[in-house]
Amino acid sequence: MKVSASRARIPLPAEDALERLGSRISRARRARLLTQADLASKSGLSLSTMAAIEAGSPTVQIGFYLSVLFALDALQGLDLVATLKEDETTLERLSNDLLPKRVRR
Repeated sequence: MKVSASRARIPLPAEDALERLGSRISRARRARLLTQADLASKSGLSLSTMAAIEAGSPTVQIGFYLSVLFALDALQGLDLVATLKEDETTLERLSNDLLPKRVRR
């Protein structure tokens, strides 16, 4: 059964991570002496979406979070998200020659 985005529950650790991200975005905005309206405008978002982001709402599109991070010049480090430990064995397995082009069930 498909659940609407507004009713979907994400795992509690993911919820906590979003709340921490929202809090860090709020601190970064205030450190730059920007209002929520300023940052919303700079990010191309509505004020209500900006408030939802700072609250860590799981219903806000991830692209909107990234737009705000870009506006704050805070995208550095994003490439480290979901990276695997790069030991020799992992690097061998991750060689493009060994990875399938597509994974199907």
